[in-house]
Amino acid sequence: MKKVLAIFTTAVIIILGFCSCAKGADTYLLTITKGKIIKQNNQTYWLIPTTLTNNSKDTLRYFSMSCSWQEFYHINNDKLEIETSICDKNIPIILTLAPNQSRTVEIKLLIDQTIGASQISFKIGLTIMKASKSQLDFDYNEELKKSKIIWSNIISM
Repeated sequence: MKKVLAIFTTAVIIILGFCSCAKGADTYLLTITKGKIIKQNNQTYWLIPTTLTNNSKDTLRYFSMSCSWQEFYHINNDKLEIETSICDKNIPIILTLAPNQSRTVEIKLLIDQTIGASQISFKIGLTIMKASKSQLDFDYNEELKKSKIIWSNIISM
């Protein structure tokens, strides 16, 4: 009986260990919601609220750009295109996100006119380039090699 109890206890500890490792995979969570469709200048756009949540115990410090922050976002559907800003001045910035906090931006997607809106299904990705406390300048290409893309849930119209 003691041997069975010891094996059972060991199995529970191992399972709990795997569960806590799996939680680490969701340190940062990107979620999207359907938003709304707008028409501008004979173009159709889909405005997608996109939320980054820091589920870790540490503050997340990551790079963005003062104007073209959309460059860090990706989409997995070639019938959609992330609309970028036209910038006069565009410099690297460091954003911070405290533990258990979220930041929402609105991604403006240009919808290809050749498809019906009911055929659209996609997810959005965000390249997280972590920044150190003293780091202000960065080489985008070098940092991109070290960063990872986190992907959102899938939505469809």
